[in-house]
Amino acid sequence: QRPPSGPPAAPQRPPAAPAAQQPPAPSRMPAGAADSGALSREGRPVLVVGSLNADIVVEIDRLPRRGETIAARSDKTGFMVPGGKGANQATAVARASKEKTYARLATVFGNDSHAAELAKTLRENCVDTTLCLEAKVPSGQAFIFLEKDGSNSIIIVGGANVQWPETLPSQLVGAIKSAGAVLLQQEIPDAVNRAVARCAYEAKVPVMMDIGGEERTFSEDLLGCLSLVSPNETELARTTNMKTETKDQCVVAARELIGRGCEKVLVTLGKDGAILVTKDEVISQDCFAIDSKLVVDTTGAGDCFRGAYAVAKVEGAMDDQECLRFASAAAALCIQVEGAQPSMPGRDAIEKFLRENPFCKL
Repeated sequence: QRPPSGPPAAPQRPPAAPAAQQPPAPSRMPAGAADSGALSREGRPVLVVGSLNADIVVEIDRLPRRGETIAARSDKTGFMVPGGKGANQATAVARASKEKTYARLATVFGNDSHAAELAKTLRENCVDTTLCLEAKVPSGQAFIFLEKDGSNSIIIVGGANVQWPETLPSQLVGAIKSAGAVLLQQEIPDAVNRAVARCAYEAKVPVMMDIGGEERTFSEDLLGCLSLVSPNETELARTTNMKTETKDQCVVAARELIGRGCEKVLVTLGKDGAILVTKDEVISQDCFAIDSKLVVDTTGAGDCFRGAYAVAKVEGAMDDQECLRFASAAAALCIQVEGAQPSMPGRDAIEKFLRENPFCKL
C-alpha cells in the first residue's frame, strides 16, 4: 500500500498494521483467452470441475534427507509441464472420447505467465474451457520430484485453485445439469465440491469423485451425493481409518464408504490393478504387464485411468468389466510418456492397445 502523504498525526505512536487484503473475486476469462476453447461438439459432455496446475517436474535419484541438498538427476529438468488433477482428467476425457462424449473443464486460471500456456494446452487437446474463470493471483503449482523408477512425490501450492467464488456461477450450474457425468477431485475448496455434487445429485447427474489431492475428511452430505468414489489404497485407508494392505481389506474398507452413502467405490491398486466395489459385487481388473524399462512417469496414471473410465461409462456401450479394461489400457499407455497431460493417450492408441492384448476385448 502507498504510505499516506504528509506527516503522521501522532508520530510518537507506531502506525497500525494494514489490514490483510483478499484477492479480488475471480471473473470470467477474457475473450480470446481460455474462452476460445469453445468447441462445436455433439455427444454428452463429461464435465470436470477441478484444479489446473503448472507442474514443475524435477528428476532426482532419490529424495533428499532432512537438511540435505542434492543435485537433480539431469540438467534438462525443472521445466513447466501442464498439470493439475482437474485439467489432467479433462485432457484424459478429451483424448479418450469419440463421437459420443466430449470434455468440459471448469477451473480458475491465474494471471501469471503460466496461464496462457496452460490454456493453449487445453485448447490443443480439445477441452472446452468456456466455463473457466480467472483470478488475480498466480496459477496453482505442483512441484513433482520424479525418481528413476517413475515413482513421484508431490508438493501442491493452491494459487488460483482456491480462489473460487462463494456461489456457483449460473453458467456452471446449467452445465452441471446437462452433463453426462461430473468429475471432482480434492485440489479445489471443499465448499465448491459440495455445491457441485449437490447440484448434480438433484439433477440426477452421476458424480465421480477422485479423493486424491489434499488430505481432507469426508462429510456425510458429500458422500450421499456421490455415485462413485475413487481412491487408491493409501487414500482409502486414510479416509476410513481401516487397513488396506490386501484386496480383501480394500473391499471391507470400500463397503464402509458405501455404508456411509456413496453408491460404488473404485479402488486403484497400482501394479495390482483395480477393483470396483458395490454393496453386493466386486469386479477386479489386473494391470497390463508393461516392461519396467518402458515405465517413464506414473504422475498422471490415476487421472488417466479415472478420465478414461468416465468416458466408457458415459458412452454406455461397455459393461463395468469392459470399462475397467478400457481405463487400465489407457493408464498402461500413460506411464510410458513423461508429463501428466502430455502422457494422456488418444482413443485410437487405446483401442489398438486393447486389440493387441488377447485377454482384453473391446
